This record gives sequence, C-alpha cells and structure tokens, in this order.
Amino acid sequence: MKRICIFFTALVVFAAISVKLNATDDVRLLRFPDINNNLVTFVYAGDIWTVNSTGGEARRLTSHEGLELFPKISPDGKWIAFSGEYSGSRQVFVIPSTGGVPKQLTWYNSVGVMPPRGGWDDAVLDWTPDSKQILIRANRTPYSERQGKYFLVSLDGGLEKPLPVVNGGFGVFSPDGSKLVFTPVDREFRNWKRYKGGRATDLWIYDIAANTSEQITTFEGTDQLPTWSGDNIFFSSDRDLKLNIWKYNIASKETSQVTKHSEFDVMWPSGNGDQLVYENGGYIYKLNLKTGQTEKLSVSINFDNPNLIAYYKNVKDDIHSFAVSPGGKRALFDARGDIFSVPAENGITENITESQGIREIFPAWSPDGKYISYYSDLTGEYELYLLENKKGAKARQVTFNSSAWKYQPTWSPDSKYLLFFDRTLNLKLAEAATGKITEVDHATGSEMRTYSFSTDSRWIAYSKEGGNDKTAIWVYEITSGKKSQVTNGAFIDDNPVFSSCGNYLFFASNRDYNLEFSRL
Repeated sequence: MKRICIFFTALVVFAAISVKLNATDDVRLLRFPDINNNLVTFVYAGDIWTVNSTGGEARRLTSHEGLELFPKISPDGKWIAFSGEYSGSRQVFVIPSTGGVPKQLTWYNSVGVMPPRGGWDDAVLDWTPDSKQILIRANRTPYSERQGKYFLVSLDGGLEKPLPVVNGGFGVFSPDGSKLVFTPVDREFRNWKRYKGGRATDLWIYDIAANTSEQITTFEGTDQLPTWSGDNIFFSSDRDLKLNIWKYNIASKETSQVTKHSEFDVMWPSGNGDQLVYENGGYIYKLNLKTGQTEKLSVSINFDNPNLIAYYKNVKDDIHSFAVSPGGKRALFDARGDIFSVPAENGITENITESQGIREIFPAWSPDGKYISYYSDLTGEYELYLLENKKGAKARQVTFNSSAWKYQPTWSPDSKYLLFFDRTLNLKLAEAATGKITEVDHATGSEMRTYSFSTDSRWIAYSKEGGNDKTAIWVYEITSGKKSQVTNGAFIDDNPVFSSCGNYLFFASNRDYNLEFSRL
C-alpha cells in the first residue's frame, strides 16, 4: 500500500480541453444577475460583468483573484455594489457602473469560509430608493455563523446601521423604501429539492416606521428571493416542483404564477422598476413585469480566461473511490472523472477511460477478473457500464434511461450480477451478460444501503426499514424472485453478510434499552 501511495503522488493527468480561445458567444454559468433600465450586471468566473439589457458583448469590471458576488445596481444607475474579497476578508464594495476602482464600505471582520449551503457573509441585497444606502445581510448574530441580519451601509462610508430584524435571508425594499419584504429564515444556498421542512421559507413584509411585520405567504414549500415592483411582489417558489417566478399582489393578496420553467430552477431573481432578470440553467433571462413575457439574453464573453487553458493536474488528492483486482496485483482509482489502473508493485499506470468532459466513478472488478464495472454520465445521467479487461476493449452500457443517482454496485461471486440501490428508492439487480434489470425491493422509508450476495450467488441479503422506523434483515432468492423478512423488525438490524458456508447470516444489531434517549 505504501508503494501505491508513493506512486500516486507522482501521478499527473493531462486536462485536454478543446476550447475556442477567443470570444465565447451565448455563454453559460452566469450568476446573480441584476438589471436597471438598459444595464444588466452579473457574475461570471468570480468577477463582476455588465452587458446591455438586450444582450451582446459583456464588459468585465473586476479582475481580482478573489470572488466578487451579488452585484446590485443603484437606482440612479451610477454605482454597482457587490461583495468582494479584496482585503483578505469578505467586505462590501462599490464600483462605478461604467468601471473604475472599487471602494470599500465595510470593515467588520467576516466569518470566513463557510460550507456551500451556508452561503457567504456580507451579501449585498438592495439599495435605498435615493441611491445613498445599501442593504446588506451580514452574519453577525449570537445564534450561528450561518445566520445573518440586515444592515444599511452608507455610500459615504461610516459605521453600518442595523435594522431591527432578528434574523433573515434575502430581502428588498418597497419602491418608496418604507417597507422591507424578506424571509425570516435563510435557505437560498441549500439546494434541497421540493423541501417542506422546518427551514422552508415564507415571505414577510416589515414596516420600518411602524416596527410591525406581516406574513404574506403560507406555502409549505419554498418562497424566497423577492423583488418589489409597484403593488406586486415577485418571488421564486417551487409550488409547481421547480422554482419559478410567482407574483403576490398587495391589494388583492392573491398569488399567481408568472414563469413556467420545467427543466431548471429559477435562481437569483432581481430587478428594478418593471424589469427583472434571473438565472436559469446558467443563462440569464429577462422578465417584463407588466406583460409577463420572458426573453433569454445572449451574452458574449471575451477575455483571457485562465481556467480554459489545458494543463497538467496532479490528481492524488482527488481520489473518489477505489477497488482491488481479484488477484491483488492492481488497483482501480477514480479521480477527476477518469478511472486509473495502478500496479501494486511494478508496471504502468493506465488511464482506462480518458474521457474529457465526462465523469466516471465507482470502478469495480468482477470476481473472475473479466470485467470492470463503473458509472458514467456520458448520456447526461449516470448509467452502469462494463469494460472487458483486455487491451482495446470498448465499454458496454448496461442501464438506460436512468433518472436518479446510483450508489456503488456490488458484484455477485459468480460474476453474473451487479446489485445497486438508486434514489428512486429501488434495490436493483443487473444481469451482466444481457443488461436485464430486476427490481429486488422498494424502500418506503430510509434508503437501503447495506446488501450482499451469498457465496453461491443464489441469495441476496439486505436491510430494509419498516413502518416503525426500524430496519430488519431481508433475503431475496434470485431464481424465484421471492423475498422474505428474516428478523422481526423490533430492533435495528443492519449490514447483513452470509457465512462462507452459506447457512448463516451475520448482521449488526442495536438491541440495547438504556435510560437515555436512543433510536429505540
């Protein structure tokens, strides 16, 4: 094992990226857009850019190696406020909308790097209508570094002024600046689909002068990222399973759907006046708030993007999974989307997939050493492939039209079957020779993550959660398709494996009743 680690330290892979090194038309990965009159600003590759509201060639305003995020155009169109890392921590800056030198406005220590679902500190949310103050959300609460509250930052500098709202997510001012529409819970960076738990967000209106608040949405799912235009508040909601733009009318208190995207979620809507822009599938769309008509903006990016230049990459720190050959002479590693065959002692390390722009993961050798199985997203979804273990072999696709993430497969001892569980909550058996898929069982509670074959490849043992939230051991006979529960489900039984003779099942079980809170 030591020799393998030393060898892998020296392993490099060439990232052969075929790109067009001039202007890129209709570019994707555009984030956090905002619009004011005929100017749109957005983030691309961690920098602030602007483009005409009709699309076209974008102009780069920032180039610092740190991230610049959340650009917001002032109502008078003269400034763009954003969150940047120029000073070594995350702070709020402004830059002229035509370009120039950024000016730092906040000096309070940021909380530093947080998990992706925690988002970022010092997020710029909005401007006051007079373009003199900026609304930010800063993580300065006594409860958690991931929670934040609202502050007003003056364009002229000085200490920021806190608003009397205990905690909140993204929010904006009313057109006259007298009220604030916001979510008391922040969940904008947590991409839980169709979430309806305790962190589901609702919209509230806070009256600044009266110091009163009113809840305006009660949907059990997600209502977030509001924009206020006249008597209407536009926001992102997953009421039709995908995040789309919905509208709440203040006078009638009625809610109606505006956009109907079905493939990607609507992200980061923001706007001013009768216009709103948002991100969908990496593109920027413009929404006319009067007519409800949407228009996709075609944006061209032209700069010396260092991230598009091919380079050598040491992948020793990017190993995702591994498997040992039946004879123990070689090992398989997947790293940076490719699968490598590495000798235990002497020999050559081979990249056996060499696929640019495609990710291959979870390699495994069949017990007879004939095949290597793995998952690949070549088709756009992860599918199971088999590669014959010989020079010049071509991989064969085994599963088709998958719609969910698959967990690492297990080979049967006779090398005829692969067993895996996916996020359709099905435990599935794939026949290696024919690709025939059989559904072994369906989970109704937690996922089934522990399963194994008997030594004669006749039986499958697995754990499955019952109606009492406790897991029991089940067995499935491959030839007949019959399944049976073999433990009573009163305890927590897990990780079943067959004995070498095949007559017994060993499993872990939690059967302790203690005078303390426990799963029992």
